[in-house]
Amino acid sequence: MSKVLYSATMSLDGFIAGPGGDMSWLTEHLGGPTPIADDLVGKIGALLVGARSLHGDDPNRGTDREGALNGASRGPTSC
Repeated sequence: MSKVLYSATMSLDGFIAGPGGDMSWLTEHLGGPTPIADDLVGKIGALLVGARSLHGDDPNRGTDREGALNGASRGPTSC
């Protein structure tokens, strides 16, 4: 049986992505290792995200961490 997990991150003004889908504001808040979250990432089958997040700027573009969940998500991503 599948489970649904809902999670949202946003700035104080209520927006998740900045102009043009920019998500770089989030990078400074990611912190250090999170074993519980790291374990959960391997169990995610698919991601449903907003259009701005899907088509926006990836702060990890061009690195080995590019993509959803710092490159750890291998399942489909849709909006």
